Amino acid sequence: MADKEIKITFPEEKMEALAFFLGEQNEKVESVLTAHLDKTYEKCVPQQVRKFVDSRIAAAQEGNAQESRGQRQTREPGRRAGRQSARQNAAAQEEGAVPTESERPEQTATATESMAEESTGMSMGM
Repeated sequence: MADKEIKITFPEEKMEALAFFLGEQNEKVESVLTAHLDKTYEKCVPQQVRKFVDSRIAAAQEGNAQESRGQRQTREPGRRAGRQSARQNAAAQEEGAVPTESERPEQTATATESMAEESTGMSMGM
C-alpha cells in the first residue's frame, strides 16, 4: 500500500523552535510526528482491524517484491541466450528466430545430453 501524505499548517516561529530543539536531541519533526501517529493508531484502532490492515500491507509488499523479481527475470534470458554474438542475437530477434523461453529448456537439455555423451568417450562412426 502507498503512504499517505499529510499536510498541516503550523505557525512558522513555533516550527523553527521545535525543529531547533529536536535537532539538539538528534531528532526530526517528521520522525516525532510519525511516532505519535503510530501510537495514536494503536490506541484508537481495534487490534483486529490493525491485524487486517497489517495483512493487507504485507500482501502488497510481497506483490511488489514479486514484481521486481519478475522484471529481473525478463531481462536475464537475453543475456543467457547462448554463445551467439550480440549481432547474431539482434539479427535473430529482428527475424523472429529467437526461441521462446518454453523452447529453450529443450534445446539446453539436448545440448547437455550430447555434451555428456562426448565427455564419456562414447562415439558412433559409420
